Amino acid sequence: MTMSPATQDLIESAVRGVAQIKQSDRGLTLHRLPDSTAHYHDHDAMTQKVADQASGARLALITRATTITLTYRSTRDALIDGSWRSSPSVVVLTGAGEPQAVSADNGDLRLWNGDVHVSTTKGQDSVAVFTLEPTATPRVVELWLPHNCVIEIINLEADAPLMAAPRSQPKWVHYGSSISHGAEADQPIGTWPAVVARNLGLDLFSLGLAGSANLELFVAQVMAGLPADLITLKLGINTVNGSHLTRRVFIPAVHSFLDALRITHPTIPLVVISPIYCPAHETNPGPTQGGINGKIGSLPDRDEPWVGNLTLEMIRELLQRIVVRREDPHLHYLNGLEVFGPGDVALLPDGLHPNSEGQALMGRRVTELLLPFLPKRS
Repeated sequence: MTMSPATQDLIESAVRGVAQIKQSDRGLTLHRLPDSTAHYHDHDAMTQKVADQASGARLALITRATTITLTYRSTRDALIDGSWRSSPSVVVLTGAGEPQAVSADNGDLRLWNGDVHVSTTKGQDSVAVFTLEPTATPRVVELWLPHNCVIEIINLEADAPLMAAPRSQPKWVHYGSSISHGAEADQPIGTWPAVVARNLGLDLFSLGLAGSANLELFVAQVMAGLPADLITLKLGINTVNGSHLTRRVFIPAVHSFLDALRITHPTIPLVVISPIYCPAHETNPGPTQGGINGKIGSLPDRDEPWVGNLTLEMIRELLQRIVVRREDPHLHYLNGLEVFGPGDVALLPDGLHPNSEGQALMGRRVTELLLPFLPKRS
């Protein structure tokens, strides 16, 4: 099967949350960092791999269709839960992209998960068939793509015409680590940024880059080039995990990242979120060490105090100071312990990553915590 030009045009118009779409032999691949950044990280297999996974990516369509069929290939690094595959989710919206009922009296957002035929043999396609309730008028349908896999879209069909939905929601650009990437969520709409985006009616571009949120300036430059009404930065954990930065370098790195964003977005709300709770690194620096019990730990601080090896307690203090120091009325600090704290440790099965329940909890809390910073709607 080869994708038709009309289907390719439709998908390219409808896709959200990616920086670049590329043609493959049979369809399209999605990338959250553009090729223009490759020379910054082609020595590092991790960054490209996670940027090619589709966390937060989705197709936004307008249609009266009751059956939509998505053919795709999704590839994980290893067998997980008996499969190399992950399944998409569908969210049905009405009106101008606001969550409303499709055919329910309670006004709730209606969610459908399609019948996904998945093989555990590498190299095979998946077919997701979404059956929706009939509608008299066109509605917005969002197909959220597998968040923890590399995705190739092969075909998209429906029993009624499909069009790309207009971009009517405020644009939210988020940057973070594996905790924002959300591979532990049990479905694409279950990552905490996806939960927040749906709750608050935001058009999400998620640069949750597992293991790769190290304040590299090229990521700030990519973000600066994106349209945005709100930017959030969840900073700190990866710089400790890899012991990549010291206090001496971390402070100017954060300032430089913020400077790059403010060149093109001088006055939009920008929220700096410090790390959530991680027992191993609250007072101990990195690098992160895996244990035989599956829990992560850390090595003791072997350096002289002036080096300033980072801990999470130190990072929270530094980020708050940086925000105050900049005297920017549109820059705000949010303590990550309000998002996920010591009382939530039971939802950290490996001591670092919130599980699916933890992702949902973070989503609910961030929804409330971001409310004061949302852009005013006209």
